[in-house]
Amino acid sequence: MGIHIGLDDADSPHGGCTTYLGYLLASHLRHKNAEFLDLPYLVRLNPNVPFKTRGNGAVSLHVRLDARDLCDVAWELVSVIEHEVETHGKTSPGLIVASSEAVGALSKVYERALSEYVPLSYVRELLEELARRGEVCVPSLRGRGLTGSAAAIGAFKLREFTYEVLVYSPGGLRAKLVISDEVFKEVDRKYRPYIFATYDYAEKRALATPRSITPVVFGLRGLNPRLLVDALSMFPGVNHWILYKTNQATFAHLRVRKNVSSLRPYDSAVVEGRVNGSPQVLKGGHIKVTLCDHTGCIDAMFYRETGYLRHVARLLRSGDLVEVGGGVVPRFGLTLNAESLRVISASPEILELNPLCPVCGKRMKSAGRGKGFKCPRCGLRSRDPAKVRVQHARHLEPGLYLPSARAYRHLTRPKEALGLSPEEKLPDTWVR
Repeated sequence: MGIHIGLDDADSPHGGCTTYLGYLLASHLRHKNAEFLDLPYLVRLNPNVPFKTRGNGAVSLHVRLDARDLCDVAWELVSVIEHEVETHGKTSPGLIVASSEAVGALSKVYERALSEYVPLSYVRELLEELARRGEVCVPSLRGRGLTGSAAAIGAFKLREFTYEVLVYSPGGLRAKLVISDEVFKEVDRKYRPYIFATYDYAEKRALATPRSITPVVFGLRGLNPRLLVDALSMFPGVNHWILYKTNQATFAHLRVRKNVSSLRPYDSAVVEGRVNGSPQVLKGGHIKVTLCDHTGCIDAMFYRETGYLRHVARLLRSGDLVEVGGGVVPRFGLTLNAESLRVISASPEILELNPLCPVCGKRMKSAGRGKGFKCPRCGLRSRDPAKVRVQHARHLEPGLYLPSARAYRHLTRPKEALGLSPEEKLPDTWVR
């Protein structure tokens, strides 16, 4: 029978990692000769919700097993990973085992969880109904990770995807591999753009290595799964790894377009509107832009950490028609934290200049309030000429603008990958 397994919220500050548990489950199922219907999934959800794991990522496995009871499978999998799950106040794991009949209902959870806050009560009620029909088995309905687990199952089959190969330490947290930045630079030079977001040359640091306590040594992201596996040969001592299919780098959370009046706290959305007034530079170098449509106005924040995106925001002018994608947070009303900016049209910038002297052609100067103009070269005075309106060239062109690499979120599509499609042919080996 077709069985779909979802797992989430096993990350912890002490090193717990959901993807590592997914690796253990995938290895266990392969040893049981399970037929995988697709690669394991690493599913990133709305990054703007307050209750989220590190990276807000869940894992799902999709297999065909010779099994009659979903709960037998569920409790067997619990026994495989229970010694790896840490007990911590910030960890609330959720494991779901579902039949193929449940995927359609759970796909609604996935679609919602990408761009809005999904109440745990809603997910519990749905799972209880599916359990009564014998379509899911949930060892515990208490874990907050049930939302991510349900969404990860509902993502099957991913329509927009990339890949990530994750490498783990051979001894977990006790034996961390040390990788030189030079190796990541070499990978970037050899494989970009098919392997992307590997090294940030501006910040002089690797983007492929985690910045928290985790059994993950590094992760390579890209569009070609065979190249990702091939690139592992450039790293000595790599023996434990898994290739995930993922919705990372797809902007999946910014598919929903909303009017200003329909925005809700913790939404991820794209808002189209016109800039109202000039951008304001706030303390710390952050930029605030007021965006208005026919339903209202909202402040869009371009934080200093977004780098290039913040610099572009400073070039906006009143009347520019733009699309801003980002997360809505309840701060002094609602604020849109910008993750992307698309300039649809830039309004002309009109400058008012003093007139030219009709005698010598020199630009005239003001002679004082209500006194007209005077020429600094020939001395001509006149009350008749009016200021001249001149259209000034803008430095901002229509197009899509993204943050600097240091501010990429997991779902951000890197600039070098725009317009490229993923390769679907898989390598012979995808886990070791």
